[in-house]
Amino acid sequence: MKQAPLIPARDLLLFPGVIAPIFIGRKKSIGSLQKSLLDNNQMILFMQKEKTKEKIKLPEDIYDIGLLVNIVQTVKMPDSTIKTLVEVKNRVRLLEVIENKDEISGKYENINFETVDEEQLEATKRKVITIFEKYARITNKVSPELVLNLRGIDSTSKMFDLISANLNISTQRKQELLEIFTLEDYGYKLIEVLTHEVEILELEREIDKKVKEQMTNIQKNYYLREKVKAIQEELGEKKSGDELAELKEKIEKSNLPKYAREKLEKELSRLMKMPSHSSEASLTRVYIEIILELPWNEATKDTLNIKKAKKILDEDHYGLEEVKERILEFLAVKKLNNKLSGTILCLVGPPGIGKTSLAKSIARSLGRKFSRISLGGVRDEAEIRGHRRTYIGAMPGRIIKELKHVGTNNPLILFDEIDKMATDFRGDPSSALLEVLDPEQNREFTDHYVDMPFDLSNIFFITTANNLGEIPGPLRDRLEIITLDSYTEFEKLNIAKKHLLKKSQEENGLKDYKVKVSDKALLRIINEYTREAGVRGLKRELDRIFRKGAKNILEFDKKDVIVNLKNLKSYLGNAKYRPDKMRIKEGKIGVVNGLAWTSVGGTTLEVQSIKMQGKGKLLLTGKLGDVMKESAQVAHSFVKSKAEDFKISIDCYEKSDVHLHFPEGAVPKDGPSAGITITTAIVSILSNRKVRQDIAMTGEITITGEVLPVGGIKEKVIGAHRVGIREVILPIDNEVDTEKLPSEIKKDMKFYFAKVYDDVEKIVFEK
Repeated sequence: MKQAPLIPARDLLLFPGVIAPIFIGRKKSIGSLQKSLLDNNQMILFMQKEKTKEKIKLPEDIYDIGLLVNIVQTVKMPDSTIKTLVEVKNRVRLLEVIENKDEISGKYENINFETVDEEQLEATKRKVITIFEKYARITNKVSPELVLNLRGIDSTSKMFDLISANLNISTQRKQELLEIFTLEDYGYKLIEVLTHEVEILELEREIDKKVKEQMTNIQKNYYLREKVKAIQEELGEKKSGDELAELKEKIEKSNLPKYAREKLEKELSRLMKMPSHSSEASLTRVYIEIILELPWNEATKDTLNIKKAKKILDEDHYGLEEVKERILEFLAVKKLNNKLSGTILCLVGPPGIGKTSLAKSIARSLGRKFSRISLGGVRDEAEIRGHRRTYIGAMPGRIIKELKHVGTNNPLILFDEIDKMATDFRGDPSSALLEVLDPEQNREFTDHYVDMPFDLSNIFFITTANNLGEIPGPLRDRLEIITLDSYTEFEKLNIAKKHLLKKSQEENGLKDYKVKVSDKALLRIINEYTREAGVRGLKRELDRIFRKGAKNILEFDKKDVIVNLKNLKSYLGNAKYRPDKMRIKEGKIGVVNGLAWTSVGGTTLEVQSIKMQGKGKLLLTGKLGDVMKESAQVAHSFVKSKAEDFKISIDCYEKSDVHLHFPEGAVPKDGPSAGITITTAIVSILSNRKVRQDIAMTGEITITGEVLPVGGIKEKVIGAHRVGIREVILPIDNEVDTEKLPSEIKKDMKFYFAKVYDDVEKIVFEK
């Protein structure tokens, strides 16, 4: 009795003398392999009785006859399995299983073939070779060299094993061959198996010949279908029910509107008159099936409860109190109206702020199916309305396809990135969307492919956008706009603690490990490794931490992932941003901090200026839009008109050119809100006065020096706070906008409100 590491094999059976690869993936099997590699490179393989069974009970779930193998080579695969090249030595019988925590071993004895009559065995051997040669000729899957070398093999058992290994039969039948220990019986069994396989192969060849004779040039595309049909006829099986009869039965049983039923009956009548293999028949059949699969009258029941909706919104999203309140008001009105048609919600805000997840939460609170349609880059009107059936490759539009997918006619459909649609020669998808979103028109929406009215009025439509200005006016007029602002540092911290950490931990396989990221480390990640309005970048950085943590657990056998300020750099490397760069106290001449709004949130915009000998010209660089160029011209003219008040000599003004540069020249910049910033830069460089670097400003300047209100105040102030600025100059008419700022931002900031530029001058220049 001997003992060796044991591995249960799912669906692989080898024979002595064969060298072949096996794949080992189960934890205990890998443990057995490692034990074997440390010992004498030998192990025993036994096949499972049920190959699909993952957790098996030993020894009941494996056969007791298996193989002793030598390990030749091992290679670790990307999916964590180990590819092992083994050489099969001989058959063995399992006597006892020894199962430990990390590996399995087995006690076994070798099996040798019993002696038989040599003459009888020789006759059996010749018969086996003859039938195998015939099998090899028919199947065309056996190497000719193998067939030629068979007669030169002296050992009958080796020859029989080699033939068994090259048979295309089930592993169960191979197991039967493996369990024969008399060479004479082994030969008889091989003759039986080979004879049966040869008969099947000859029958397949006859079927192929019969099918090919029936084929015409038109029918070549349907060769496989005809082959299956011929096989069924040879086996005496009955053909499946008539497809046309099944379609007719489906139409009769369906709950279609009268006009849809009549159209399908007409299409079915035409289909019955067409050749069954014509391309038009195939297209008509597909059309009928698609129409039958549409949810004409299937709907889910609304379960809207305002308290439940509020609970779901609070569970799924931290902050956004004003946004959630507006959503609840919207749902309350729809609840009282007993239907969800009318104004369409449009969630507008920077990327990563939670617009899509808000829509999912609304769908969950309503008990409706959720579907998302991305409109980013959509240029073809057919994406909305579908293709006409006369076109090659015609298909329904995205809306009809989504309804078919969700199976109800009242889901919540999210049109994502509605501001990213474009218009070209293929049509205007935004105009097509008007019919979809207009409750007065969408009751009879007609998809070009369906070619029949379909009622979309039960659908709850929500749209999202990053930039409201990019939405076409007629479409924007039908939307109820809800604006989502940037998250503050405090909000990001709480979102990370309540949502992102747990999600990232599970996604990176650390659910069962202790994971802790300190608040100070999270704040540093927020401030020094991300610069965004939302939390997508923060989620990516947390994923980086947990991926490295997972690697450390496996490589160094650690039990937890603890991240703090001391070891944060080892996980994420050097910081990408310096949040304290704006806290410079020393004033600078010609350098001013402005505030800007972008589609990804608020940010600071530095304006740099120099003067040089010239003729009083103004030069602008930094990829500026027309509005911003005009704003610079206005500022330049205003400063010239008030040169004496600003202590600027007219000679200096007329003999010096001013060059204004806006860094990050590859980024387009436009809008009037940099007016007072540009004015300050020009006054500073021409009067040689230093500008405070711990203050930022925004506001439009008029040619008479008035400071006009601008938009995006909340985003801009949050952007200033993010980079360390604590003092901001705003137009006096924007004072009301500061009331909407988060309390944790508002308490840190000092606001100055300017009515005219003189108010700005008193604050921004160093005394």
